[in-house]
Amino acid sequence: MRPSIHRRIGRGAARAKHWLRQHLRTLLPIVLGAAALVALVLGLDPSTFASAIDHFDLRLLPPILAAAVAIPVLQGMRWHFLLRELDIDLRMRDTVLLSVAGQAITAILPLGDLTRAIFASEVTDAEFGDTAATVTVQELSFTLLLVLAALPALVQLHASPLVIAVTLLGIAFILAVLTVPPLFRAVHALVARTPLLRRFLSQIDELQHETVRLLHRADTAGWSSLDLVRVLVAATLFWLVVEGLSPHTITWWEAAFVLAIAYVGGAVSLIPGGAGANEATTVGALILLGLPPGLATAAALLQRAFTTGVASILGIGAYMLARRRFQLSGLGALQARAASRR
Repeated sequence: MRPSIHRRIGRGAARAKHWLRQHLRTLLPIVLGAAALVALVLGLDPSTFASAIDHFDLRLLPPILAAAVAIPVLQGMRWHFLLRELDIDLRMRDTVLLSVAGQAITAILPLGDLTRAIFASEVTDAEFGDTAATVTVQELSFTLLLVLAALPALVQLHASPLVIAVTLLGIAFILAVLTVPPLFRAVHALVARTPLLRRFLSQIDELQHETVRLLHRADTAGWSSLDLVRVLVAATLFWLVVEGLSPHTITWWEAAFVLAIAYVGGAVSLIPGGAGANEATTVGALILLGLPPGLATAAALLQRAFTTGVASILGIGAYMLARRRFQLSGLGALQARAASRR
């Protein structure tokens, strides 16, 4: 009896330890992001921040909300054409629905754009490497166009040519690794000799193969115009937010510059959604442009509220509809599938 009790206690302790480890891995980035946002407000002149929010021009609210809705819809529309190029059969409305639904899960679980790739592979039975490749190509295209939109402001601010060169070369290097066979073979060999990475070799091979297939199609470049529209809408949203707080403070090109810097800063942080890091980078860039810290903080947090908040609300509704329509996995199963594919 006593050994049996000890075994049950041991199994219970092991399960509790596994549960704690799994949920800490999920919640820790969210907690860190929330703590960073709180520190941002408290550390950078709370009175100026409150005053800026209080004087926001509400007449700009309708176009800002319209832009916030348009951004995830445009993302889904562009994704539809990438999926179609790999013969993944989804109607436009279903692709947009799954893409927007992924926004809700991203707000709850730190899966990033992996969410919509999982949804598409689950609904269509397509290979996950195929759907992941479409997401990779789309995000590379969006990032490149966003950085290009920031170049006029960088030139105007007399930014170091090294900053511009490093940013563009970073994107070019990723594209080269995925598309130039000798370079990819060198990276592949390096990954094969790295203990923690070698188990991802098959997924990396599949991703590279499908990315090359997409990038060699003329339609991929043609439909990138939708990514450009998303860049324009996102930059306009941010510019309108700053205009609502303090008119004629920055130009549209400067808004695009701040957005690009924040996007890269959030990505480099490795925090899901860039929470905290994105806002801190935005505040720093706005202060560089001459805005007071409190006003810069207000702009960063309002921009986050409008983009992430609206996307999350739309995403929750889309996820409920998509789950009923396609019998999608629940949150626990989704997280398990994501973990198994990493």
